[in-house]
Amino acid sequence: MKVHKAVVASGARFSGPTIHFVDEHYDTGRILAQRVVPVLANDTAEELAARVLKEEHQLYVEVVEALSEERIIWREDGVPLIQSKENPNEFY
Repeated sequence: MKVHKAVVASGARFSGPTIHFVDEHYDTGRILAQRVVPVLANDTAEELAARVLKEEHQLYVEVVEALSEERIIWREDGVPLIQSKENPNEFY
């Protein structure tokens, strides 16, 4: 809840979940995917946390599925792209 309280207090307009590999350090693993969640004008930390968690749950399913189907493509600069299941020429 600390993060969500800090986001609301800072006046940030956006927040969201990040899915990354786990390594030997805290929150330093290679990022696989992120989502943007708007921070609404009258949000409480609890309301924001609920919206972020909803997106995080959806994103985890998409990332695990993409990993198991080998649809994560790494650009030369290290940025991951997830190949669309329906159209292999599209990435998100």
